[in-house]
Amino acid sequence: MFSPKFFHFSILALLTMALSSCFKNKDAATVNLNMSLEWFGESTAIGDTVIYQENLPLRLEKFLFYIDDISIRDENGNWLNSGSIDIVEFMPNNETTSAEFSATTVRRGVEINAIKFGLGVGEFYNGLEDAPTHFGNDHALGSVQSAGMYWNWYTGYIFTKFEGKIAETVDGPILTPFSFHTGTDDLYREVVIELENSIVVAAEESHDFNVVIDLGTSIYTNEDQIDLFDNCVTHTLNNPELAERYVNLLDDAWTIVE
Repeated sequence: MFSPKFFHFSILALLTMALSSCFKNKDAATVNLNMSLEWFGESTAIGDTVIYQENLPLRLEKFLFYIDDISIRDENGNWLNSGSIDIVEFMPNNETTSAEFSATTVRRGVEINAIKFGLGVGEFYNGLEDAPTHFGNDHALGSVQSAGMYWNWYTGYIFTKFEGKIAETVDGPILTPFSFHTGTDDLYREVVIELENSIVVAAEESHDFNVVIDLGTSIYTNEDQIDLFDNCVTHTLNNPELAERYVNLLDDAWTIVE
């Protein structure tokens, strides 16, 4: 004879299996980061001319980066990871990158209060020999997508690129270049952005966040000021101190506008 307790546990097991199967058949939750640029709080775009040191014209020419493993934090402080990897380039318009979280991860909904992602490529993939050949052409780390973002002379991906030119006088030609190309594992940074208000992320839903990157504060804050005339070029190994200063400033240049 089967006891009532046996039937109780059997029913629970069947319900658990049914719910698990149900979640597996649902679509994932999608988190979209809609990115735009600013220059010291003013909206801008690649190709624009902005002002440097109060009166000198500066032309923004290039900004791109790898964004790794977009993650969300629940109310208990647990990070839910997507494992995403993408390359974002402003050409010159605003850009969007997305990550998916499986239905079994978010189930009926997870209340989140922060977003996190890496700037760069994780150590494992960055350390692969001739890394782009391990991925398909449509992959962010593959040979096609990573063109211009992989150092053949020094094995490893370029994590971030920021380039432009400055005029040396108020009315002078915009000719003096600056260039920040950062890479190597020790320059990988994690950006954590706290949400003003928590939201619920659920399966089969899409959630948009407006992310602003202030390129001005990626070179100048109260904590550090990079002089774009005297200390203006790094390809990481030739000027590792400048590369570290730049990624430390860039790490703090992100906000979410709700």
